[in-house]
Amino acid sequence: MAKMTETKSDVLIVGGGPVGLYLGCLLAQKGIECCILERRTERSLHSRSIGIHPPALRSLEKIGLAESVSSKAVVIENGLVFDGPTFLGKLSFSDCPPPFQHVLSIPQFETEALLVARFNELAPGRLHTGVFAKTIEQESNGVALTTEDGQVFRAQYVAICDGARSGLRTQLGIPVGSGDYPVSYLMGDFADTTTFASDAAIFLSKDGVVESFPLPDGQRRWVVLTDSVDESSQMLCDTIRSRTGHEIDHETCSMTSLFSPSHVLVETMHQGRVLLAGDAAHVVSPIGGQGMNLGWLDAVEAAQAMAGALERPDSQEALFRGYSKSRRNAARSARRRAEFNMWIGLAGLLHGIKRVAARTILRRPLSTYFARMFTMQT
Repeated sequence: MAKMTETKSDVLIVGGGPVGLYLGCLLAQKGIECCILERRTERSLHSRSIGIHPPALRSLEKIGLAESVSSKAVVIENGLVFDGPTFLGKLSFSDCPPPFQHVLSIPQFETEALLVARFNELAPGRLHTGVFAKTIEQESNGVALTTEDGQVFRAQYVAICDGARSGLRTQLGIPVGSGDYPVSYLMGDFADTTTFASDAAIFLSKDGVVESFPLPDGQRRWVVLTDSVDESSQMLCDTIRSRTGHEIDHETCSMTSLFSPSHVLVETMHQGRVLLAGDAAHVVSPIGGQGMNLGWLDAVEAAQAMAGALERPDSQEALFRGYSKSRRNAARSARRRAEFNMWIGLAGLLHGIKRVAARTILRRPLSTYFARMFTMQT
């Protein structure tokens, strides 16, 4: 039987994805001793979440990563809008507040690799992989986490960042509100054969939306609204061709994924000495690419609350309650933006009205407002 060991720190972060890693960097930069427990031993090489919006880029600037991430990403300055193959206009992000008047597109594994490297610089040896946090117990002066192999990690405070199916959230008995949307999307990454260069493109259609985003290394992501259960690359290419006129080579496909969006929001993002952040606290539809960004913005406020609680323990409850209220409100706003993004792309009889609305949105002053809305700045 393995000997039980104990590790102590100021803050313990459960989950070493982009949110947990970013929170760890923020805390370590403040001189706060923290550990990250990550169940995985290897990271997925699928592109997954690709969009980084200006508020999140400003957050990455806080830990010295904005320039590194930008250098590996595609800089998207415009969104091209079509009705089928007919060009309607361009939404420019130059109307957004400086200095970040663009959206970045970069595969999640690239972002995570940069965050891992930065955390290891700031807190060497404090990222523990292959560690499954099995149980959590709040004590009068701290929190104890026991792993599957019997190790005990103790800290003053814990941040749960272990994703939408968080087991520790369930153990704590935190109520969750959730729901599914009655729509499905098929997405895939292909070699880019368009002339869009670094621009994104949205194609409205009576049969449903088609979205297209550039990726590094000459790749492009395509997303279509679908009512089919066929998730083959050929099906995706056929749909793209029929709605947009663009011919995509299905043999260049590196991944496809069929998904049905849902929404999740916990009733509270804190309990005692524990905070929740990222998908463990809220999930919004991925249409609009807000999820990872929302989690990073959680981390900014979580780091402030935890730093304040370590400095002034008697203020901990008020700080954590304020964090929960603020970030739940932010999650509700993100959900409304995501639902608007989905509504614009639905199939059906309102297509003509949406085409007229799109033309209106592309003209100032509305174009300025919507450029900010689509980049999480309203």
